[in-house]
Amino acid sequence: MIPALILSAALQTSAAADFFPLKPGTVYIYEQTKGSAGQLTKVVGDTLDMGGVSVTPISDKQVGGGGATTYYRVDSDQVVIVAYDVKHPMPTPMPLLKLGTGKITWEFSGKTQTGAQGERLLARGEAHSVGQREILGKKVDVIEVRLIAQVGIGMSGLTFDQHAFYARGFGLVEWTSKTKLGNNKKSDESSFKLVDVQEAKSGG
Repeated sequence: MIPALILSAALQTSAAADFFPLKPGTVYIYEQTKGSAGQLTKVVGDTLDMGGVSVTPISDKQVGGGGATTYYRVDSDQVVIVAYDVKHPMPTPMPLLKLGTGKITWEFSGKTQTGAQGERLLARGEAHSVGQREILGKKVDVIEVRLIAQVGIGMSGLTFDQHAFYARGFGLVEWTSKTKLGNNKKSDESSFKLVDVQEAKSGG
């Protein structure tokens, strides 16, 4: 019990950036473990100004598929999604993960900016430490995060359910996502796991 309390206190005082590093040029490579077999890369872009706020883009690209970019901001104790479109920031950033003592929970109510008026976006999340695990040969602290988000309403609404793990010094290392349309009982599911990290090259 005491070691668990010590670890929990350590996570409370750690910066969220420890579990969501945003070094420009870093490439994260993931293998799909469930769903259509494939590889996914996430590339950290250069920090940019979005309405007076510094944000960092991360671009996703899947082999044989399209790509997308999400814009993030890291505060002292949380990571938020600021936009999915650089020209249309979300009116209120949505928390992706939070640090604290014990199990941390949060709720969010806002809008996306994917359309002219945006769509309703509701989310709830929880995060807690799962101790240390071995990630790419290193034993590091890991946080487990569950995030459920609903975009839109009715038959055209989407529900996203993500179960993820973030590791100190690595960021997102493993996750399973389920997506459901409207009132459908069946959801599309996919899982990914980190297999390599390519650090940005310094110098000219």
